[in-house]
Amino acid sequence: MSGTSEPEEPPSIGSRFESWTKRNLLVVVLVFAALLLSSVITIGSSVAGIREWYTETFNWRESEYAKLTGLQAGFSMEMFKKRLGDPVFRNTVPESKRKLTQSTFAGRGYWAHIISDELDVVLAYSVTSCDQDFQPTFTTRTSPPSTITLNKTPFPGVGLGDNARTEIFISGATSNSYVYQFLYQGNPSGYKTYGWGLNDACPWYPADGKRDLPDSWAGWFLGSEGVEFQQKKEPGPKMRELLAVSTVNTYMETAQFAAMSEQQIKELYPAQLGVDRVTVRTYPLADTND
Repeated sequence: MSGTSEPEEPPSIGSRFESWTKRNLLVVVLVFAALLLSSVITIGSSVAGIREWYTETFNWRESEYAKLTGLQAGFSMEMFKKRLGDPVFRNTVPESKRKLTQSTFAGRGYWAHIISDELDVVLAYSVTSCDQDFQPTFTTRTSPPSTITLNKTPFPGVGLGDNARTEIFISGATSNSYVYQFLYQGNPSGYKTYGWGLNDACPWYPADGKRDLPDSWAGWFLGSEGVEFQQKKEPGPKMRELLAVSTVNTYMETAQFAAMSEQQIKELYPAQLGVDRVTVRTYPLADTND
C-alpha cells in the first residue's frame, strides 16, 4: 500500500556504544587510565623480575660482595640479619668470661660469622670464602690501610704482617687447623683489631695453583722449624715461603675496644679465627655454579 513508511532499523551495537561513550566520556577516560596503569605495573613487574633473575644468575657475586663489605663490627645483630637473613647456627662462645653469642650465616660459597654481646652488638665479624672464584675485597682502616681479597691475596700481600701476631696450629686429628695473623694498632686502627688467614672450614688455595697447602703446612708444623716457631714465634725461611704461596680465605675485624690484646682475641676465638669447622662441617653451602 502506498504512503506507508518502512520501520526504522534499530541502531547497531557500534552506534549505541559510540553514543554511550559520548554521554559517559569521564567513565571512558577512567577505564582507559586504569587499563593503562595496569599494563604499566605488569610491565614494570616483569622488568623487575628479569633484573632480579639476571642478578641472581650472572651478577650474584657482585651483589654478595656489596652485602658483605657493607657490614662491619660494631653494627647491631639486627642489621646483620637484615642483610644476611637468619643464622643457621647460634650458640654461646665457650670459655668466655662474658656472655657472648656466636652466629653463623651460610652464604653462596662462603660463611659469615659474628660474635655479639648481651645487647646484640656485634663485637667481631668475619667472612670465610670456600669458593675459589668468590673473592670479596675488604679494606682495613689501619695505618697504612690494606686491601685483602679472599682467595687471591697471599699473606705478604696484606702488607701488615711485619707488625702482626701470627698463630698457627695444624691438627693431625679432628681439631681445627689454622694459620692466621691479627693486628691491633690502637688509635691508628681506630681501636679495632683486624685479622686474616686460613680457616679449614673452607679449602686452602695456593697462589701458584700447584701446592697442596694443608699437606705442606702439616709437614712444616711437625718439622724442626715449626717446633721452633711455637716456642719463639719467629718465622723461618720455610714458613715465609709457605706464607707467600698461601692466599688467605678469611677476613676478620672487631668493634672498637672489643679485643685489644692476644688474650682478648683468644677469648673471642678459642677454636680459630672465624667460623668453627667442627660446627659447620655437616651443613652444605649453596651451589655457586653460574
